[in-house]
Order: sequence, then C-alpha cells, then structure tokens
Amino acid sequence: YVPGESEAGHNTVVYITSRQVIEGIEWPKSQRVYRYQVNRLDLSGRGPFRQVQPAEFDETEHLHLDRHVFNRLGPKKWGFENFPYGCLYMDPESGPIDPFGFRIQEDYRPLASRDNDHLLVAVFGGSAAFSVYCQINEMFPARLEQKLSLALERVGKKITVLNFGMHDNVVMQEMMTYLLFVQQLRPDVVISHSGHNDIWYGLRNDPYLVTQHNIIYQQHAEYWSYLLHKEGDVPEEIPVEFNLKHNILTAMMVRHRQFHELVEAGNGRFIWGVQPLLFDRKTPHIREIEYLDDLTKFLKADPRRRKMYNRVASLIAELPSEVDKHGDFEFIDFPSVFADAGPEQELMWDHVHANPEGDEIIADCYTEHLLGLWEID
Repeated sequence: YVPGESEAGHNTVVYITSRQVIEGIEWPKSQRVYRYQVNRLDLSGRGPFRQVQPAEFDETEHLHLDRHVFNRLGPKKWGFENFPYGCLYMDPESGPIDPFGFRIQEDYRPLASRDNDHLLVAVFGGSAAFSVYCQINEMFPARLEQKLSLALERVGKKITVLNFGMHDNVVMQEMMTYLLFVQQLRPDVVISHSGHNDIWYGLRNDPYLVTQHNIIYQQHAEYWSYLLHKEGDVPEEIPVEFNLKHNILTAMMVRHRQFHELVEAGNGRFIWGVQPLLFDRKTPHIREIEYLDDLTKFLKADPRRRKMYNRVASLIAELPSEVDKHGDFEFIDFPSVFADAGPEQELMWDHVHANPEGDEIIADCYTEHLLGLWEID
C-alpha cells in the first residue's frame, strides 16, 4: 500500500499489508477494495484475503448469493448462515464456492452415472478439511486429486476428489451432508478428516445428550434456542464444568461407526483421518513457537478457555490410540505424522489449521494410503 497512490484511479484495488487494518483511508465508493495480509494471521480462523469494500458480498464475490432462499436471507458477509439441516458457512473470500458454501467448482451430480474406471473420493470434516489458509488449488483434497491422477492415468483410470469440508462441522453434520448431497453419488471412498470439533463441542454440550444419546452438536444451536425463547443474554460460551472424556470419546466412536456403516451400505470405503493440532508438534518451527507463545498470552487471561484448550489438546493426543483400540476403523494418525516433522517445516498457522505445506503432507499421506488400498505403484 502506497498512501495517496494506491486508492486513486483504479476500479479494483488489492492492497498488501502486514497490518490487519490501515486507518484513515477513504476509498472512492465506486471501487472494489481487498486486503491481503502477509504476516501472522489473526485468531478468527479466516485466511489472509479480505473484502474491504463493499461491506457486503454481492454476485461478484458470491456467484450463488441468490440461488436459494437461505442464501438470500443470509448475512451477505463471511460467516454462518442458517439452513434446515445445520448451519452453512459462506466464505467466498477463500475462493470459489458452490451454492452451499463447499469448495467445489463444478456440478458434481453427473458423477452419479460415471464410468467404472472413474473413481470418486468425497472428503468431509470441519474448517481443517475446508483448508481455510489454502488457496483452492492448495487445499489437500485438490492436491490429493492431482497426486492420484498421476498414478491412476497410467492404469487407465480417472479420479475426482470433492471437498465437502465445512467450517465448524461435527460428524453429525458430516453425515447430514453425505445424505443430502453425496449418497446418490456412491463414492468409492469417503474421508472424514475430523476429531477437533467433536471434542471442542463435546466438552461443552448437554451431558444428557452426550452420555445417553451420543449426540454432539454445534454449541451455537443452544444460543439460537435461547434467543428464540428466553430473555437476556445468551449463556456463557464456556461452562465451569466439562463432560468427561470417556463419554465424549464414546459418542465420537458411535457416530463415526454410524457414518462408516452408511458409506459401506453404498459399497464405499470409509477412512477416518484423525486431524493434527499445533500442540502435537514435538519440535515446532520458529513461527509455530511464536504462535504458541501468542496463544499462551491469549489464554492466560481466561482460565476457563485455557482449561478447555488443554482438554482438547489432551483428547486429540489420545484419540488415535482410542480409535485403534476399537479395531474396526481404517484411519490415519495425523497427530503422529505432524509430531515427527522437523523444526524446518512450518505446517500450522494456528492451533488447528494447517498451512499449504501442512496440507501437502496430508495429501501425501492420503495418496499413499489409497494407492496402497488400490494396489497401484
């Protein structure tokens, strides 16, 4: 950004800065303005590319803004949007998205009648599967498709990998997405790249629902009910007491097994990728150490939040052995993969989201696993 120069004489401006906000700029109302922040990303879980002006999305940014009623009624800004089967998350600043917020550019429905030599992989999960810090060609589902294509074309096969990752999704939402959009495609492989969100919400969810019915849900569902039927402020985000870890793990196993059975009923293969956290890194990169230091300072002022982060890190660390103990899951232990990476590799840009280099490693692991499964060198 060059003061007095960058804002003048252009229809569209993308300014590159190391700060989140540059104060005191009056952009002409006719301009479209974007910011790209080149240094440390903030704690919001958003990528470095932001729309500054206009303040709301229009069809230039979000091609499907008027496609259906929930988009039309939605916030027209990045974030959550109401939907009958759980929230959607609209993030067109990250690149092309479909009418439901998924990072999918083509109409995938014809894949239901694909040829036998055309394999289909569907990826599910939360924002880590969405790959918030990666451009669309850098996200691990895209890199997975590229890597598999190179091997499969030698044996006369094609591959498509679709990314149905959605911010904040727990496995319950992954299954709803599968039933609504994917089951009729009968994918050859379904990947659930998950773990964090079910633990994050499982700690705080209603104990009766978690322990008696294995239901883990997005916490803001409670806030909607409170706003609709109560008066005053919504309840505190983080309770004093958390659910017991064995109840959370039991609920996760039950729901992942249910997802597994749904996929197998369609003759597909189910793979659980236990997602990594920054806390898993044994020898973090220098910038990952800086982020951990920033996070420590942030949590120091909030004992409840610090306690919750510590519980999440502990449960994710235990999750791979817990999955293995049950014996019937085909899974990849990404916490161990990321733990073994050296300090020269910067893999995470916050406590839960990988950067493009981290997504490349994730894609490599899934590629190796699938090619071994299909017995292709």
